[in-house]
Amino acid sequence: MGFDDRWLMILGIPIISAIITIINFSDQAFGPKALICFGVGLFYTTAFWISARYVLIIYHKKYNDYVFTIRRLVFVLVWVAIIYLAVKIIVSFAILMLFDNWKELIFDDPIRQNMASITLIFGTLFLYEGIHYFNKSKLIEIEKNKLEKVTAEQKLSTLKNQVNPHFLFNSLNTLVTIIPEEPELAIKFVQELSKSYRKILEVRDEKLITLKTELDSLESYIYLLKTRFQGKIIFENTIEAKIMDQFILPLSLQILIENAVKHNITSASKPLKIKIYNDDKFVIVENNLQKKDQIFSTTKLGLANIKSRYQLLINKNISVEESNDSFKVKLPIIKNNEA
Repeated sequence: MGFDDRWLMILGIPIISAIITIINFSDQAFGPKALICFGVGLFYTTAFWISARYVLIIYHKKYNDYVFTIRRLVFVLVWVAIIYLAVKIIVSFAILMLFDNWKELIFDDPIRQNMASITLIFGTLFLYEGIHYFNKSKLIEIEKNKLEKVTAEQKLSTLKNQVNPHFLFNSLNTLVTIIPEEPELAIKFVQELSKSYRKILEVRDEKLITLKTELDSLESYIYLLKTRFQGKIIFENTIEAKIMDQFILPLSLQILIENAVKHNITSASKPLKIKIYNDDKFVIVENNLQKKDQIFSTTKLGLANIKSRYQLLINKNISVEESNDSFKVKLPIIKNNEA
């Protein structure tokens, strides 16, 4: 049946039996033969109930979905007719054997009695079918949620692997340039490059990390950029200490800084200024807007990456604001109780 119906039968059969007894025997159900009347009603109700229950078991083995067809309707109607006739014949014979005086009971209205029996059969079928459908719907919803979660995890895993590899290539090119002229700086550069990618490996499998962890992992990355651009990029970090234990998506700040560097002019006369700060609800990354003349249109993959991850993990949206002279991305701060 898809559920435990023991309590349904224990409670339902006596209650329905009492109702059937009153319908079938009218005033006699409250007279001297009330017990016999109830016994007859109990026999019929139990037989109809169990038979209808058995038919539904067969029905669900034969048809395991909910697509309506004429064949299904005919199947149900034929079995209802079989149940009605079989129970009438078998139970009436059994009652005749058990109660010698049951024939003395007068049915006030045979049509009403037959209608009550048919209603009982269909009522039992609809009751079980309703409970079965409700339970199956819940199971389908649970499975759907599990599938959505697995899909989200797979998407998230893909998104985490989209940290731009061009940064590594650019860093190696910078290293090639400074090795002959400043070998000590080159050694420091390699150490920071190693530290930066080690931090990436440490946090990339995390769903959320604290702001302190994100900013710590950002230090080496910023050092590499400053070394590479030699005064052409200016960073300003004014994140308040009180929110350092709140959460953010791993590598989100790095991706935003990488986007700013990728799409804006960086020169000694027009340095790129990147500010990281916060308000009550957001961590904000803002840069002065001095767009490069790019031949190819940008894919905006990095920003889309962050948007998708926020949606998948905590169902929140980031805010993007662009004016004539600035570009600003606001990342929702994730509180401890939301992580």
